[in-house]
Amino acid sequence: MIYIYLVIALLLLYLNWVKGKQLFNYCLFYRGGYQAIKRTILSYGYQYDIKHHIMMSSFMVVLIVIACLLFEVRFESILVVLVLSSMLLPMLYLWISYHSYQEKVFNDFTMFLQNFIALFKLNPKTFHVLGECYKLVDGELAISVKLMMETLETGGNIKKCFKELTKINSHFIVFNLCSLVSTIENHGGTQFLDGLDLIQDDIDDWIEDTYTFKKAQVSLKNRMIGLCALSTIIAIFAKNMLGEIEFNTEGNLYQIAILIFLITLLVTLTMAHRTISQPWVEEEECICSKSS
Repeated sequence: MIYIYLVIALLLLYLNWVKGKQLFNYCLFYRGGYQAIKRTILSYGYQYDIKHHIMMSSFMVVLIVIACLLFEVRFESILVVLVLSSMLLPMLYLWISYHSYQEKVFNDFTMFLQNFIALFKLNPKTFHVLGECYKLVDGELAISVKLMMETLETGGNIKKCFKELTKINSHFIVFNLCSLVSTIENHGGTQFLDGLDLIQDDIDDWIEDTYTFKKAQVSLKNRMIGLCALSTIIAIFAKNMLGEIEFNTEGNLYQIAILIFLITLLVTLTMAHRTISQPWVEEEECICSKSS
């Protein structure tokens, strides 16, 4: 078994090196793990305190110890599983929080676009429309809208104003809206309602497609978690059957097999939650996303 532990330790060191020595940053028992998790959660607009951290760590330890005792795992293997879990569990928590944060950002931004178009149809003056929209937004979006208004107040042109908007989201629909509004502001005209209606329809389709895709990702995650639960139940029945034939669970063969099984479960749960860790705006649908 000592060779198995050495291989696992070397793999962890290798992964830490590949990840730029950041693998242990969010570790529950690492000295700076709590601060790193707290900073990330606060950046998403949520609260995270030491009590929450201790409760999550304690729940993880109790759950893993019970599972390991159920499978009659050696003490050394329990420590290995605990160390791996202390690194992976925070990532699951952060990905779930990030998913909720991205959903809120997407909802707020698309709502802003819809309100902007609706108000612009009534009064095609960008500064006035931004002033009305500013009352309906908050957070980083409110800061950007304020900067757009200040740009227009200080004599900046409409294109410079909309650069602030495309910094937030460089989706091609946003660029289309900015281009149309800039043209209307610079050249005037009355034949712009059809164009705004088309962009509004594009935004509705964008929202529907995004939510459909994200629901599919969440469904995939839930199915993978369900398979993990099912495999655990099957493993428990198999363990009971081994007990009936008086199989030696202290032997290296069983201990290696069950350790690999538990590690596989942890990795599968991690990969399941990784499916919801992606941004809500696809990079392929953005224009000049790197430069902006």
